[in-house]
Amino acid sequence: MERWLRTVGYYRLSAYWLPYEVAPPAGATRSKRFKPGTTFENVVDIYIFDRKLRLLVMEAIERIEINLRSRWTNRLSLRFGPHAHLDISVAKSGWEHAELVGTLAKRVGQSSEVFVEHYKNKYTDPYMPPLWAVTELMTFGELSKWFKATKDLKIGSEVAKDLGMPSREIFESVVQVISYIRNICAHHGRLWNRKTVKRIPHIKKFKSDLVIDVIANQSQPSNLIYNALVVLTYLMRHQSSETTFPQRLRELVETRTDDQRRAMGFPDDWRTRPVWA
Repeated sequence: MERWLRTVGYYRLSAYWLPYEVAPPAGATRSKRFKPGTTFENVVDIYIFDRKLRLLVMEAIERIEINLRSRWTNRLSLRFGPHAHLDISVAKSGWEHAELVGTLAKRVGQSSEVFVEHYKNKYTDPYMPPLWAVTELMTFGELSKWFKATKDLKIGSEVAKDLGMPSREIFESVVQVISYIRNICAHHGRLWNRKTVKRIPHIKKFKSDLVIDVIANQSQPSNLIYNALVVLTYLMRHQSSETTFPQRLRELVETRTDDQRRAMGFPDDWRTRPVWA
C-alpha cells in the first residue's frame, strides 16, 4: 500500500476507491468510509484496468487521427493547392481562419523539426511549409478545428465517408468526443467510468449498439464511455478489417465485474450486440 501511495499518490488513487465508499450522508459529497469487504487490492485492480484501457483507446485514437490527417490534407491540397491552409477562402469564417493560422504559425516558428528547418532555409515565400507538412505539427484538437472550419462541405463529407461515418455533421461531433477522450488519456486521467462532456450523436447505422438514455422525455445517447468505445470499434474496423482492437478491447472488458461494466455504460446484453459479435 505504501508503495502505491508514494508512486501514484493519495489524490489520484482516491478517484478509484470512490465506487467502494458507502453513500455519503445528506449534504456531504463523500463518506470516506468503505463498503464491507473492500480491500486496497480492489482499488489497485481498477486502477490497473483503467491504465490498460487508456493505452488501448489511445492506440485506436492515434490510428484514427493519422487517418483523418492524411485524408483531409490530401483532399484539401488537391482542391486548393499545397498551401491551401493560407487561403482565407477555404475557411467558413475569416476570423476563425486567422486564429487557426496564427496558432499554426506559432507552432512552425517554435518547431525544431528537420522538415521545418529545411523549408525555412530554402524558402521564404510562402512563409509556411505546405499543408501536408504543417499538419504534422497540429494537435488532434487543432486538426478537428481545421476540419470543422473547412468551407467546402463536400470535402468534409468525403473525409467522413473515408473514415466510415455517414455524414460530415455526425463525424464532426464524433471527432469532438474523441478529442476530449484523447486529452484524458494523454494526461493519464481516469477514463473507465468517465462521463464525456459531449455525447456521441445519434448514428442510425449504429442504433443496435448504442445505449440511449431518456432525459426530460428526450432520447439521447448515453455519455458514459461505452458509446465512445462502440464508435471507436467501428472506425477501427472500417479502417482495417484485420484490426485486433475489438478483440483486445472485449478481452479487457471481460475482466470486469457486471457492476463495473454498468458503471462504464455497458448494457447487460452487450455481448449479443452486433459490434461485439
